[in-house]
Amino acid sequence: MSAPGVEPFEPAVDDEVVADLRARLGRTRWPDQPGGIGWELGVDLGYLRALCEHWAAGYDFGRLGRALGGYENGRWNGVHFARAIGEGGGGRLPIMLVHGWPGGVIEFTKLIPLLTAAGHDVIAPSLPGYGYSDELDPPPNAARVAALLGDLMAELGYERYALQGGDWGSPITFQLAFQRPERVAALHLNAVSVLPAPADLSDPPLSEAEQRFVETGLGWRATQGYHLLLQGAAPDAVSAAFTDSPAGLAGWLVEKYRKWSDCDGDVETRFSKDELCDFLTLYWATGTIASSMRLYWGEARDRSRLPAGEKVTVPAGAADFPAEIVRAPRDWAERQLADLRRFTEMPRGGHFAAFEEPELLADDVLALLESLR
Repeated sequence: MSAPGVEPFEPAVDDEVVADLRARLGRTRWPDQPGGIGWELGVDLGYLRALCEHWAAGYDFGRLGRALGGYENGRWNGVHFARAIGEGGGGRLPIMLVHGWPGGVIEFTKLIPLLTAAGHDVIAPSLPGYGYSDELDPPPNAARVAALLGDLMAELGYERYALQGGDWGSPITFQLAFQRPERVAALHLNAVSVLPAPADLSDPPLSEAEQRFVETGLGWRATQGYHLLLQGAAPDAVSAAFTDSPAGLAGWLVEKYRKWSDCDGDVETRFSKDELCDFLTLYWATGTIASSMRLYWGEARDRSRLPAGEKVTVPAGAADFPAEIVRAPRDWAERQLADLRRFTEMPRGGHFAAFEEPELLADDVLALLESLR
């Protein structure tokens, strides 16, 4: 099912990259840290050191290629994607899965089989500047990325499809559904809270639930959303450090996997050391930490808001996971989604829903799509 402009691609980690990584980890200059308050300072350096030792000496660098190698991998116009054909040859509505930061296509390896088992083709692209996709110049906003992914689906021959996204995947799929409602049959989100704020919040006035959400969000940004400020204002102030030091990269990312997941402070209840190293290796081996952070810079300079009074009109569903960074109420979703058919409050799970709770997410996506039949 290849398209003329698509080039086959084989994801792998070069031996030279592995050797260099191990040498750099071995030369890490570790700082001291006061005892007992490590994670309160951002990351527990004792844990980080143990993780980096595992990355260097215990991790199997063939995992990444094997995780993605079971799918069709291709590149079109600089965009990498993995595709799996639905059981029975597909035939049901194709689904595009769109990841966020600090994620990647490997976030979906547990979710994809659940969707293909129901007969759906699944297409999971790497965002521009992430993983095996080229960076755009200048750094884009969400609307520009959405247009590119819509072109990818057309190139692959899909005239109608569903979208699912979290983190950056939420505003990107939201924009694509707005840009091409004739192509997008359904939209499912698991991070409504990160959608761009509507241009007009006065009509209708904010409900009490929405007011609490806005206040909570502003408080979170002021105390915990420091990555938004840094990566939106000056990503290259730190990109050289993260590109040069694997330990520095690991510290910046592992803090997010721990804080944003439903792990109750123990990151390895959700991500094993090997799984953490899968994500770290994806960013390190492809050298994309700098370009991935620049998406925040591009969006900060050109907000992807809908015009005042406009909404996404395609049938939509939202999954509300209890450990999401900031939880948005149904009222907020309805403000931007004109045809919201499902709003499911999940019993567990966090920001990395496809990785943490693939069964719950798959069931909700499939229930939305079944309602269209």
